[in-house]
This record gives sequence, C-alpha cells and structure tokens, in this order.
Amino acid sequence: MSTRLEQDAEHDNPVLILMISNGAGHIRTSQGIAAALRAAQPSLPVLIADVADYMTPLARFTHVTAYLWLVKHAPAAWDRIDRYQKRQTHTSSEWFYRRGCRGLFKLAGRVRPRALVATEVGCCEIAALIKRDLGTDVPLVAVNNEYDADRAWVQPEVDLYCLVSEQCGAELVRAGAPRERVRAWGAPLAEGFDLPREREEERAAVCRWLALDPQKPLVLIAGGGEGMGRIEEATACLLRLRQPAPQLVVLAGRNERLRSRCERLATNGDGARLRVLGWTGPEQMPRLMHAADLLVSKLGSTFNEAVAAGLPIVAMEPPPGSERVQYRLLDEWQIGCAVRTLDEVVEAVARLLAHPQELGALRERARARRLPDAAPRVASWLGQAVSRRRSGGEPAVGSS
Repeated sequence: MSTRLEQDAEHDNPVLILMISNGAGHIRTSQGIAAALRAAQPSLPVLIADVADYMTPLARFTHVTAYLWLVKHAPAAWDRIDRYQKRQTHTSSEWFYRRGCRGLFKLAGRVRPRALVATEVGCCEIAALIKRDLGTDVPLVAVNNEYDADRAWVQPEVDLYCLVSEQCGAELVRAGAPRERVRAWGAPLAEGFDLPREREEERAAVCRWLALDPQKPLVLIAGGGEGMGRIEEATACLLRLRQPAPQLVVLAGRNERLRSRCERLATNGDGARLRVLGWTGPEQMPRLMHAADLLVSKLGSTFNEAVAAGLPIVAMEPPPGSERVQYRLLDEWQIGCAVRTLDEVVEAVARLLAHPQELGALRERARARRLPDAAPRVASWLGQAVSRRRSGGEPAVGSS
C-alpha cells in the first residue's frame, strides 16, 4: 500500500483524509469521500493519508498486525479486547499516538490542512490532536461506517459525525457527542454505487469482461480486503452445485495465497465457471455487484456496498466485533441469509437461485435500505465549512 492513496497538491492546504489499511472499508470510505469532494469542489485539493504508513514498527504491530492476527486466529481474545475498548474514551494514549505516528504529525504541520476527515476511530483521535496542534478552527468530520460505535469517537474537536444509522447516532449522543453534530447519512461509498444502472446491461458487460455467460446465475464470493474467512472452502463447495450450477467470481483482495489456491480450483472439471480476481478497485466493485445475483461474503464494508447495490448476501457468522451487528441485520432487515456452516451456505445459495421470486424480494428490501448520497453530503458540508472558515465564520452542521 502506498503512503498516499490519492493526492493533489500536498503543499496546498488540502482536505486531509485519515484512514488505516487494516481492512478495505476505511480505504473505500476515504476514496468515496475524495471522489465526491473532487466532483463537487474541483479546485479543492485532497490528500488521503494511510496512518499505518506513518507508524513506527511498534505502533503498526499493535494497530494493524496484531489486530488482523487476533481477528483471524484468536477471535475469543479479540472479543474481550473489543468489548473493553468500546467503553474507553481513548483507544490509545495521546503519548502513544504522538510518538507512534510522528511522521503523520510532521506531515500535517507541513501541509496545514484546511479540513480534516477521519474514517476510523483511532484516526479520529489523531485528527483531533492534529486540529488541537494547528490552533485553528479547522473543520473535522468523523465518518464511522460501522453499525456500532466506540466511545472514543466522541472528541470535542469533531464538528460533524457521519454515521450509518440513527442507532449509532444515539450511542454517540449517550457517550457525550452533541446531538446537533450527529447525522445518520449512511456509509460513504465509491461513486459507482450512487449512479442508476441498468442491471442487464451491466451484467452483459461484466460477463463479456470475464468471459462468462450472462444467461447463467452469477455469484460473487468475497473475503474483504484481506481475503478473510472460509473463501476457498465455500468456493469448492459451490463448484459442486449442479442444479443450478452458478458461475462464481472470487474476490481475493490482497491475499495472494488465497488467490493462488482458488485459481487451482479452476483447473478441475468445473473450473470453467470460476473466475478469481485480486484487489478490486472502486471502479470494478459497483459493476460486479450490480451484475451479480448473489453475494457470499464476510461482512464489514462489503455489507454497505451490497445494500447500496441491492445485492442479497449469504454470510457465515463473523468473528466478534461490529460485523456481528450486520450479521443480525441480514435476518432483521430480510436482505439475505445469516448461516453458520458451509452446508448452510450451499443450501441457501441453491434455494435462492432456484426461487427467483424470493431472491427478487431480498433485492428489493436491500434497495429500500440504501442511503447512496452519504459521500456527496459529506463533501457538500466540507465545501461549505471551508468557505465559511475562509470568510471568518464558524463550521456549522449541514442539513439532515
């Protein structure tokens, strides 16, 4: 991952967006906001900084490497840590962040951002410290794309909280966030998710790209940016389905070992209906989701993208953390199937593909839940706040 995912003029007082690459969600959220800012305010420079690239080896180990290892290999331990952390006013001490991210504080001092955006709770704490250091009224927007909220999101320097649900907003208000600064605008996504699309045209284009048959069922299998979960096993099981026999597209993320293992599955007799992709950018993901019939996936940011695309989800129980809330919402909102075993994954996929009316009902309920304009709303608020600051006014909360 490069130090700067996207940048304009580094030395031209950019809008500084802080994210951390311990999953695809924060990356996609940052890219969605940056794209919306450039569309609405072409003259406004934007800089996305991956906080992990500015961390010392120790800080990177504690905040990225250890987190990913615990989620994958020790979920019970992570559950205890996560429950404890959600109740704390800080995820790490000010001392630790200042020393562990010295390079980032130097960057902020050099570029002197005209506005700040934080897309992860630790990034929010760091952004609050940067705003405090700058000694100005720099607008700060905190964007939480998860369905629960750590108490540490609440920082006095934050001017606007963008959240996925009213329930998350209520949690932050109870933790001390001013109610007038909280907005349930949804999750900022890549711009392709907020554009109206003709599904059959998109499906035909995607199938031409991947050399698949648009007349046959198409199932996406995804493990998030890190390719986590039982992706290889699920793919092997679904390849054995005969009636119907779906075409499968595996999204392996940055996990090259997973990609190689799944590509080996394509060498057997059923492999002709399997395609394996690596990291999928913000241009491809909306196209794939609008083209597919069904998604088998871990949750997280993929949940928000699938809802925006009206794509039903089949998901196995996730590790402890915010994805457990999304897992419950699959059944509560009736937009997919929350299952526990690989056999149940196969049964759910076979049933839904064999009953297009049931699949269509899930799709319509997902579409009814979509909030596609979060990124443009954040961009609009930032543009107004920057203009107001330039003219000597105070940042103000935008319309709901």
